[in-house]
Amino acid sequence: MNTTKESPLGTYRKTAVIVGILFIVGTASGILAGAFTAPIRAGSTFPLNVDASETSWIIGTLFILLMGLSLAMVPVLLYPIFRKHNEVLAFGAVLFRGVFENLVGETLLVISMFLLLTVSEIYGKTGAADASNFQTLGSMLIAAGNWITNINGIVFSVGTLMIFALFYQTRLIPRWLSGWGIIGAVLYFIANIVSIFSPLHLAPDIGVGIGLLLVPTAIQEMVFAVWMIVKGFNRQKIAALSAKTD
Repeated sequence: MNTTKESPLGTYRKTAVIVGILFIVGTASGILAGAFTAPIRAGSTFPLNVDASETSWIIGTLFILLMGLSLAMVPVLLYPIFRKHNEVLAFGAVLFRGVFENLVGETLLVISMFLLLTVSEIYGKTGAADASNFQTLGSMLIAAGNWITNINGIVFSVGTLMIFALFYQTRLIPRWLSGWGIIGAVLYFIANIVSIFSPLHLAPDIGVGIGLLLVPTAIQEMVFAVWMIVKGFNRQKIAALSAKTD
């Protein structure tokens, strides 16, 4: 019977790989969500046309839920490591990135999207007589989605600052990568603040207008994910950190 225990460094290596995979799953899920729902949003009768593409809308919405659930696990996996350096920041990362942003925020966004489908279905059964009322209700749900996305973007920025501040301090990954994450989080925060105070309060669209400020974070997350999978944590730094007593 084999009773050999896995070394702490081996455990941390697995954690790094899982974190990288979760980032990729989350990003891929977000892209797929857009691929399924963007053509529907572009329709001239949106949101009253949602039920005509019900399957695509539901699949896209579920991908958003998958994105939230996968990314919510990242700060949870990193918490046992980071708490040895700074328990307050480590807990803050779990709270902001794990709970507030991904579990609460993304769930609220998913609910608003499912409600858009319900409004469209009821409109289809009722007929065009009350079209203006249904359009108004749909517009309110769209606005709610924009507000949720903007607020979520701010929460995301704060949580990301905590995570990469911890990485910067512990040097578990190269400082150019963690510094990139910090700068990207600040730009992400600015983009969402500007969007909140802009006319119509539309959520920033990546790569368009103020949404250009989201691009550095989008690229950094993928570079970070690949680094976690290929390189993992700095072996000397993780060994020194793991040696600390709680």
